[in-house]
Amino acid sequence: MKYLFLAVSSFLAIVTQMIAGNNLFVFNFLDLSLILIAYWAMCRGRVQALFVGSVAGILMDAILGWPLGYNGFGKTLAAYFIGAAAKRFNLEGPVVRFAVITSSSCLSSLSVFILFGLLQRKSSAVFLGASLIQAVVTGAVGTLVLSVLEAYSRTRFHRTI
Repeated sequence: MKYLFLAVSSFLAIVTQMIAGNNLFVFNFLDLSLILIAYWAMCRGRVQALFVGSVAGILMDAILGWPLGYNGFGKTLAAYFIGAAAKRFNLEGPVVRFAVITSSSCLSSLSVFILFGLLQRKSSAVFLGASLIQAVVTGAVGTLVLSVLEAYSRTRFHRTI
């Protein structure tokens, strides 16, 4: 049941991003699925984050019409990177969270770009430039969302005491 919830939440994040991206230009540079992956890797379980990353990436490939696996590999690699960083380092500060989310977004985009090159698909340097902008925007919004969720859970915990 938990994995069904993870798959549905990944699907809803992608659909929300697509709908918002059609209406607001800023949402084209935001990766909600990566924020969801970061939440699961930092606050919940790393194995579930890997599952969310692979499902979100494959769903994104299916929606974009790309061959299945490009984004699946990139998002899974980003989930592994965030999970490994969360295991080894203290990710409580907003600067560290921003750095981890931004670098994982860059890693995901770079892996997709490398896969395009290895499989002899057309890609351009504009993809890397847009990916850098997307990484910074995703890092900033992800840090803000995770900080708000942490503050909410802290206040909810203090109410029960």
